[in-house]
Amino acid sequence: MGWSGKAVSVFATGVLFLLLGEVAEALYVDPDQKTLEIIGRAQSRVSFRLQDSEGFTQPENVGCGDLAQWRNLVIVEMNHDLGRLSKNLGILYPLSALNLKAKSHVVGRFLYEGVYDAGPEAFREVEREDRENIENFKEQYDLWEMYLDLARGPVFFRVGKQNLAWGETDVFRLLDGINPLDNTFGGVFEDLDDRRIPLWMLRGSYNFGRVGFVSSLAVEGFCVPGVWDVRVAPVPPNRTPYSAPQPESPLPTVVRTPRKTMSNSRWGVRIMGVVSDDFSVSLGHYRSYPDIPALRLRTEENPLEAWTEICFPHIEVSGGSLSFWEQHTDVVVRTEVAWFWDEPVFIPEINTPIVPLPVPIPGIPGLPGKGRIPTKDALKWSIGLDKNIWIRPLNRQRTFTASFQYFGSWVQDYEERMRFPLAIYPDATNFSAAKAFEGTFTFLMNTDYYGGDIIPQMVAAYDVRGVWMFQPSVNFILEPFRFMIQYSGIVGNMTGFGAFRDRDQITFSFSYLLN
Repeated sequence: MGWSGKAVSVFATGVLFLLLGEVAEALYVDPDQKTLEIIGRAQSRVSFRLQDSEGFTQPENVGCGDLAQWRNLVIVEMNHDLGRLSKNLGILYPLSALNLKAKSHVVGRFLYEGVYDAGPEAFREVEREDRENIENFKEQYDLWEMYLDLARGPVFFRVGKQNLAWGETDVFRLLDGINPLDNTFGGVFEDLDDRRIPLWMLRGSYNFGRVGFVSSLAVEGFCVPGVWDVRVAPVPPNRTPYSAPQPESPLPTVVRTPRKTMSNSRWGVRIMGVVSDDFSVSLGHYRSYPDIPALRLRTEENPLEAWTEICFPHIEVSGGSLSFWEQHTDVVVRTEVAWFWDEPVFIPEINTPIVPLPVPIPGIPGLPGKGRIPTKDALKWSIGLDKNIWIRPLNRQRTFTASFQYFGSWVQDYEERMRFPLAIYPDATNFSAAKAFEGTFTFLMNTDYYGGDIIPQMVAAYDVRGVWMFQPSVNFILEPFRFMIQYSGIVGNMTGFGAFRDRDQITFSFSYLLN
């Protein structure tokens, strides 16, 4: 099917949604009992570059005004309370006999990325050169979520494909590292909730209620068996709109993902509660995989047969959170702290060593050596402050919601040789230095006008190494439709999210909701 045919298919799906509901209400299969609910969303999102590619960004010939994203998404969600059905359907009789409350949740996701068909010639060429990979990348039809909830008294279980977030941060994440993030379609410009990838997971909790001065005391655990699911954060194919800038390399690149074995399972446990009815506290430990992969040089006996390997070694995280409302200032305080055990780092002399030639040859520094992945323990933390404030000159009717966060990190046994694994143009062997202490500030503010029909928002992030990110946006709501316009821009050096400083874009999004 050509891109024009796919565009027609997306349009037809939108028309189907309009026929399903004349107003923005959920569709109930049993309107009298309302136990089976169907909701959904159809969205088309278009982004245009506002500057030319620069440095090591590929393709080079993508410029200001070119299409960078045309993401068409349809999500259909079904929620079913099985309580009544369990009394009438024999196969579900055990639920009724055991007095179990049961609910099912199923989400289908249908995605088509049109930039490779309707975008600039540079991206069409990427598809022609890597058709199989890009075809799988741009068209996805997934059973996105599917799980069963079982509850009886203080016991709760959720089994199936799901997301689990233990952290409370926005923009960036700290303790919320259980599910992988998909950075292939929008990178750092996309919301965290839209980037999480569900995993096949076993999850359970037990609520002890009040124990002494602690209320709602509960313990929760999860396991993602390695024989079920070992998906990690996908690496954007080279030369796609949101791939990391990197110089051309004479060596092939191989992406190694974890094998499906029990030893590669994700798991975790935490205890949580409300202390003195004021302080929400949690302590936990989990095992998962990093969002940013590690890399190293690999060689066989013949050093001329070398390649760059991208892999995902597991990490373990121990940490906790504390949140409370400070009544004198009317501020909600959110804090997280975590110790990352054996986190992969990049030291060029270790990850990508070059062996000197026995006889020096001008222009050839040496031969690829066998690299390995060094690790360091790291302490990371965040402090967040949330407050509703009045700014009468700007909005007489509604308050502004303001959120401020600080993210900090410290590396134990820090080495001066540590670098960020992104080359600084024009020298492919020059990498930005990593520091023992790193810090990033974020700020979010929004309000609404006309009874919530117009919602302006400002998101900003500042890396103390000298990088700014700005994301102002305005959402317009006319039930059941949503329209959003957003600017995303980065200025500064090549540290962290500064690697995408030449990807400034303006985005238009149109959505229809059936909910």
